[in-house]
Amino acid sequence: MRIEKIERRQTSKEMLPQVLERIFAICKTDPNFPLKDKLESVEYVIENLNKKIEKKNYLVKQGEKLQKNLDTKFELINNSNVKLREKILESLGSEL
Repeated sequence: MRIEKIERRQTSKEMLPQVLERIFAICKTDPNFPLKDKLESVEYVIENLNKKIEKKNYLVKQGEKLQKNLDTKFELINNSNVKLREKILESLGSEL
């Protein structure tokens, strides 16, 4: 019986989006590429959509901050109300 040790070669694994990005970059620079105008318009649409997504993500984060702020204020006011009730009941002679 013969045992062989196989050496693994490390190959750089390139992701599909990176490959497509390179292909599109080449196509954009080629003046003879027939779909150059369409490609540019699609890029423009994608860029606009990414800007809208960023804006909506920003708004969501702002909404979350406001929600936390309101929750904190509500909790403080609620605690203040409880303490005020206790004081009023004590001043009226009621036992807790």
